[in-house]
Amino acid sequence: MALLTRSRYERRSCHQNCINDCAFGLRKLLSRIALQASRTALCRLSGSFQMLKIKRTTPPSLFYSLVDDSRDQLLRWAHRSSIERRQRRAPINHDLFHSSQVVRMVSDDFDGHCAYCERAIDTSDGIGHFRPLSLPYEQDGEAFADHYSWLAFEWRNLFLICRRCQKAKGVHFPVTDSRAQFLATFDEVKAEEKPLLIDPTSDNPENHLNYLVSGECFPRKNSSKGSITVEVLALNEPELIDERRRAIEDAIRVWRNAIERPNELPGDFLLAGSFRGACRDILRRSLNEFGIANPSINSGRAFLRELQSLLQQSESDDRERLSGVIELLRNSDRSRRAELDRRTSVQFDRLVAVQSSTQQQARPVSPNSQVASLHVTNFRAIDDIVIPIPIKRSEKSGVACLLLLGENSVGKSTCLSAVALALLGTRESRRLRIPYGDLARSAARDSWDVWEKQPIQARVYFDDRKSPAEFFYDPVRNRIEGTEEQSAVVLGYGPHRYFAKSRGRRGTSAAQRVRSLFDPSQPLPDPSDWLISLRGFMFDEVARTICTILPIGDDDHLVNDQRAGICVWAQGQLTPVGRLSEGYRSVFAMVADICRSLLEHWSNMETAQGVVLIDEIETHLHPQWKMRVISSLRRAFPNIQFIATTHDPLCLRGMEDEEVVVLTRVLGGGVSILSDLPSISGMRAEQLLTSEYFGLSSTVDPDVQLDIAQLAQSVATDPTHAIGIEAEELVSRLTVGDSATAQVIHEALLRYLRERERPIDSLLPGARAEAVEAVLQALRKSEAG
Repeated sequence: MALLTRSRYERRSCHQNCINDCAFGLRKLLSRIALQASRTALCRLSGSFQMLKIKRTTPPSLFYSLVDDSRDQLLRWAHRSSIERRQRRAPINHDLFHSSQVVRMVSDDFDGHCAYCERAIDTSDGIGHFRPLSLPYEQDGEAFADHYSWLAFEWRNLFLICRRCQKAKGVHFPVTDSRAQFLATFDEVKAEEKPLLIDPTSDNPENHLNYLVSGECFPRKNSSKGSITVEVLALNEPELIDERRRAIEDAIRVWRNAIERPNELPGDFLLAGSFRGACRDILRRSLNEFGIANPSINSGRAFLRELQSLLQQSESDDRERLSGVIELLRNSDRSRRAELDRRTSVQFDRLVAVQSSTQQQARPVSPNSQVASLHVTNFRAIDDIVIPIPIKRSEKSGVACLLLLGENSVGKSTCLSAVALALLGTRESRRLRIPYGDLARSAARDSWDVWEKQPIQARVYFDDRKSPAEFFYDPVRNRIEGTEEQSAVVLGYGPHRYFAKSRGRRGTSAAQRVRSLFDPSQPLPDPSDWLISLRGFMFDEVARTICTILPIGDDDHLVNDQRAGICVWAQGQLTPVGRLSEGYRSVFAMVADICRSLLEHWSNMETAQGVVLIDEIETHLHPQWKMRVISSLRRAFPNIQFIATTHDPLCLRGMEDEEVVVLTRVLGGGVSILSDLPSISGMRAEQLLTSEYFGLSSTVDPDVQLDIAQLAQSVATDPTHAIGIEAEELVSRLTVGDSATAQVIHEALLRYLRERERPIDSLLPGARAEAVEAVLQALRKSEAG
């Protein structure tokens, strides 16, 4: 062999009694080698790693022009005293981290791949932060939850991170000693802190992580960073392991094909696709076993050239050995996988003890999944319906929500009940003791008939889980079946959200948290006693969240007064919670109850995850507050998925088109989803009311409506009828878009007189276009005549 005088592969063969590979063949030789490798693999670490080291570039000038205003506002807030900041969240424009322009800039540095799991990702996932913008509660620490907020727009703190890794990482950022000083420069922060998470832009991951041919990530022995990074980022999640293993097998297949044919390697081999670092390192390990010491893999093109050069210079015997080394790696990794299971359980327990001395982490008790769709069958008014729920928002922060519209008794509240029962699991849903008749759908249309005993079913599907959460009521056996355990933290609030001290005791079970959806008389628990019991960080965290939602001034805050109890200081006045208006009281009590439930699993409301169901979200709210209620809830709980119902068009403010679903009755009974809805962006309240979202024919005075109807009838019966003067008079008496008929006439006039179209969303798209064209033709014929 010209490349190597004596490879490690050959030396090991000689050490094993000089087996004659001509007599026994390559297979027997490899089995002997694998036996010895399995005994020594745990004493030898090959230097493989999960992620590639990433070199950051200088940010483009456009980056600063996009973030400068938001950065200045943030720094002005950060320079306020800690007392002023303690009940206010940092004013961070989170939408910038989902802006396509900003995301593309960061994505270029990471070559379109997640910094942690190495999967190729779409820019719609947004970008994350290495040092999070908020922290969980630190029992012995002095840092506020917003400790790293001033680094929100620091270029080197922005990472391209997929949604899976963002959800896994959350706000967890353990350090070995104290945190950097608030408002320190980024260079000072890096010099002062010792993070326990790997930073692929400055650390060499090779020093902390290994992984196996089978796809598992393997922390290097005695590496605290490696162990904690694997745990916090869930790098051994089954689905991720399977994806990684398939990518490795594909790379091995291409490599072996090039060895055994022989063939040229593809020009993009290990340069594109997910898990490139993992695949490169598997091949590097095979080269190490062959005798080539530690070729660099951080440069994909340099590594590819080295592989191509090796193939060109290798003889047939060398190629056979290169192919055989792959099997050696498989066998040795089987032993290492068993050691991984043993070491992880022992070492991580020790590391968590070390970590908890500096940081107490609140971990959720349920998977961090989002609801992606709901399938309801034979449930009250609904015979069978599937409701999709968006997972992402378009270039905006926060989890996508769902707002259900429709006439009374069309099934909006039923959908909330179905979600609650499916997510609760059968263990908790049985606690509600709901009789079959309260959930059943009548088998007849002209009478109430539940004697047929149709099974009731609700399935909730998730964005990252194959199996749905299922609720199944078997009326024959009178038994609730389905998913046994609770699938997510779920809270439910009925339409009558009031609280009374004597009746407001709070149940401890998960079922009690949704009971008001099934029992409208169930009051909200009075939050005063609970809030009075809170101290320090816990009180501030709840206060920060409530102040994010309540329409109060920048200097207003919550006060735990010794005489009056919990009060709101607003507009220079101290007011006890019990003396607030009904709207304030209901929102205050609901938000406090949400916080109370979520604090059982998370110490930071900005990272808390779950599903909150609200029936008739507009109840007791002033119109100005209705317009911002959804946006306020999103800001207060950015990772909570809200599913709500409403009858008020003002509540659609802040919603995207895909987040609004209109339920409607179909001919012959049943319920379906209305399709081909116009865009809600920019529509006024009266336009929303006369559009398909609410279905009113008009919001104008009945006399004016009668004149419009007569004009429309004239056009229909006599196309030659001149309507120009009458139309102009009617338009002058109307606000544009106040009724469906007036909108058609107004659109026709604009197209005819001004040669441009004004979008008026009040009829179905096909019907609207035909009606507009009919009126337009009538105008033209009238002018010609």
